[in-house]
Amino acid sequence: MAPRQALMLVADEIYYNLQGKAILQGIYTTDLIIPTDPTPVRQLLLFFVIETDLSEPFTSLNVEITLPGSTPVRNAVFVPPPQFLATLQQTQPGRTRFFVRHPVLIQNPILRPGLIEAKVIHESGEIAVTGQWIELVGMPQGALSN
Repeated sequence: MAPRQALMLVADEIYYNLQGKAILQGIYTTDLIIPTDPTPVRQLLLFFVIETDLSEPFTSLNVEITLPGSTPVRNAVFVPPPQFLATLQQTQPGRTRFFVRHPVLIQNPILRPGLIEAKVIHESGEIAVTGQWIELVGMPQGALSN
């Protein structure tokens, strides 16, 4: 049995098309760069992919996010009912893993330098999620004057 795992993407926006597909825009591939401390932004999206064995389904899930200098925010995650997972095992006998995908949209966050901390909390413990760093890179003196 492989361990439970989780990863997090950080993006600016999420849209859903008519078929229900999520479209992430503005995915950060490196650190988030801010010009001042603090920097208010309109929104920030954290998209989680959480993985488990079908033989060890989740019965409860929450994600907890802590932006640098802020209090933690906890968000409940939908867990498929056991009947759905049992059907998957019957109809797809070679399948061993199940993925839960969960977006968290934070409105009007204040960004400060530091690590975005995240964890997935389930019925029997926690999964640490590798966070993303926010870096302060100020504008050089006179960069805006001309």
